[in-house]
Amino acid sequence: MPRLARSVLRCAVAVALTTGATALAFPTAAHASPPTIPCTGANRGQIVTEVDSAQVDPVLTQFKAINIDPGTTGEITETLSVMETVTTTVGASAEISSSAGALLAKVSVKIGFTVQHVTSNTSTETTTMRWTFSQPGYYGLYKGTRKVSGRFQNWQCITKSSTSTGGFWGISVPINGTPYTTFDSIEVGTIRCGEPAPPGSLRLVAHQQLGC
Repeated sequence: MPRLARSVLRCAVAVALTTGATALAFPTAAHASPPTIPCTGANRGQIVTEVDSAQVDPVLTQFKAINIDPGTTGEITETLSVMETVTTTVGASAEISSSAGALLAKVSVKIGFTVQHVTSNTSTETTTMRWTFSQPGYYGLYKGTRKVSGRFQNWQCITKSSTSTGGFWGISVPINGTPYTTFDSIEVGTIRCGEPAPPGSLRLVAHQQLGC
């Protein structure tokens, strides 16, 4: 092992033993970049949590397919079937604390739209609504959202001493990070069989559910 690598490894082990720090791992290409703030003796031992990954998927939470015959257009009331429930979670907990909420707020920054960062799930949405149809056809009535899931990673500032001018950010175990799930605001809509829908959209998922 090169002398510099041995020196850094000894430094990390010494800090973990003398400070009782969380177990650490060296960053790999599989993880997001470490924090951009400097790691020095002044913030030795500081833990910074970053969003390691974020995947966005359109999810139908409620759906119903109906056929509107000629002469039956207008306003009708329909009850949708629950397809899937999305719940905000951080780790194994669905109770979102203020600190967990702050982490979910970081997800909004990463993906570019606002997600839920308090205790919430899609099951609170009403399933019965009034719909207005102006022309006949085979329709999908839907509610849904963009589900966001991924992992957080904790990074810890590792330095040789409290007076060190430089150090490095080590990944806290578990190396694979902490999983999370959250979601966007609820989208409500209708789509008729044969209507175009943007790729990757909830409308496209609803159209596929129609089986046209």
